[in-house]
Amino acid sequence: VCADWVVEVGHSANIVVLRTPPGTANVVGSALDRSGLAEVLGTVAGDDTVFVIVAGGGSGEALAERLRDLAGL
Repeated sequence: VCADWVVEVGHSANIVVLRTPPGTANVVGSALDRSGLAEVLGTVAGDDTVFVIVAGGGSGEALAERLRDLAGL
């Protein structure tokens, strides 16, 4: 899903922001919520933006890098 729909990844502290084409953020958010990634506490998806909350003491920077790799960015 990341490779198909994520076009930009940013982060700040324990939040990762994903940009997607219009109308696809909910697909990406749902996939991340069901992914089983221990770093993902949960997501909030709009039309073209997904906020990913990093679990525990995790790093937004580390998760952002992992998601960039999955997206091929």
